[in-house]
Amino acid sequence: MFPKPPSFDLSEDCIFDFSPHPMWIYDVKTLKFLKVNQEAVRLYGYTKKEFLSLTLESIRPKEDIPILTTAIKDIYQRDDGYFKKRLIRHKKKDGTVFPVHIKSNLIPHKDKTLELVIAIDITEPKKSEDLLILSNNRLNRAQRIAKLGYWRRNLESNIMEWSDETYRIFGYGPQTIEPTMKNMIKAFHPEDYQLLTKELLDRIRSGKLTSFEHRIRRGKDTLSWVHQEIQLVKCSKGTPMYLEGIIQDITDRKEHEQQLESSNERFSLAMLASNQKIWELDHANNTILHSIIIGDGQEQIVKESFTKESSWFSKIHPDDIDRVWESFGKQLSDTERSQGKLEYSILLKNGEVGYVIDTYYVQRGSQGEPIRTIGSMTDVTLTRKQLERIKDQNKALSDIAWLQSHAIRAPLTRIMALSNLYRSKGEDILSIDRLIQLIDEAVGEIDTELHKIIKITNDNNPNGQRNITGR
Repeated sequence: MFPKPPSFDLSEDCIFDFSPHPMWIYDVKTLKFLKVNQEAVRLYGYTKKEFLSLTLESIRPKEDIPILTTAIKDIYQRDDGYFKKRLIRHKKKDGTVFPVHIKSNLIPHKDKTLELVIAIDITEPKKSEDLLILSNNRLNRAQRIAKLGYWRRNLESNIMEWSDETYRIFGYGPQTIEPTMKNMIKAFHPEDYQLLTKELLDRIRSGKLTSFEHRIRRGKDTLSWVHQEIQLVKCSKGTPMYLEGIIQDITDRKEHEQQLESSNERFSLAMLASNQKIWELDHANNTILHSIIIGDGQEQIVKESFTKESSWFSKIHPDDIDRVWESFGKQLSDTERSQGKLEYSILLKNGEVGYVIDTYYVQRGSQGEPIRTIGSMTDVTLTRKQLERIKDQNKALSDIAWLQSHAIRAPLTRIMALSNLYRSKGEDILSIDRLIQLIDEAVGEIDTELHKIIKITNDNNPNGQRNITGR
């Protein structure tokens, strides 16, 4: 058995003193406190004696005194003397300012105007409200930054709930369009209506999360891309309750993808159309993109792993593969290097050896690591062969010049000397027979050297016209 509680006299003073909220009575003219209850004493920190020496201005922040003055002036304008609940700020004895809701009512009195006030401390609810407002503001900012909206539709209503960002995505303000399912679907691009298939609706009805992308007419003129995720929410008994979803503006991403696709297409066409062999190396995935010749003589873009066993390296002459691999790796490991060049020989289909110059550019990350390398391989076989031919021709010319200046000049000089000697001294020094013999020997030397020159010329011009001697 519980003990019997003591009995209380439910007088006005009893109700006033035992109220769970601070209460007081004050003189409207002087603003002095005439009576306060125990809860007011506890909350504000004054003793009852101190309270009765104060005025309403004593428990208001200094900057809020004008608000109090205005409220007192309007006190007689209240209906039936009753003042509705309002939010103000009060100040405790220790200076702490806190929010309160107050309710008040005028008390009839024969020679004074008095007012009864009830003050409700809302510090904790206000903190919760402020936190909620802050959270909502952060959520709204996050949705705006991400261009992400939320919507919800009760199955028993055609009207939907749209977040502020959902309105923005569709290009309207909350007051300019009614948020209905019909208006949402109406915004679909005509070519995307085909997405609203029975299969899609069945997936939604099954309660599974459904994702898809489509175009919308944003406002009246603008076309945008959006990503939607929709789900049907059911109660614990499995009864459908409402639809909810998120909608995100992905226009920027779609435009970037289209630009990238267009860029890749142009790059592929450039690879196919160029006389140079263009290649691209993706270091993150260790893959190389390049072109190869297929059976019908056409080029085809291929993507494969970047290894020494790939088709890319199979074209390099075996004598150069290790050198090219090591040299390329060394150049890539130099974090300060953004450009490079490699020269090597390749095996041609006809079995001959060709020559290429491979120039490339390296895109690097913040730490200098290679991210992407783009190169251009130029066939310099013809140029290389022409240079070799020029070298051979230069050597031939050098040999011919030497023969002309030494091997031919010597016998020719002897003939000239013999001729001068015979004219000046006659047969006293050199008989005519001996002169003819010596001249024949010199002419024979000249003829021998001329045949050497003809052979050198013919050897360095294998496809040209043969010497008139036919030798």
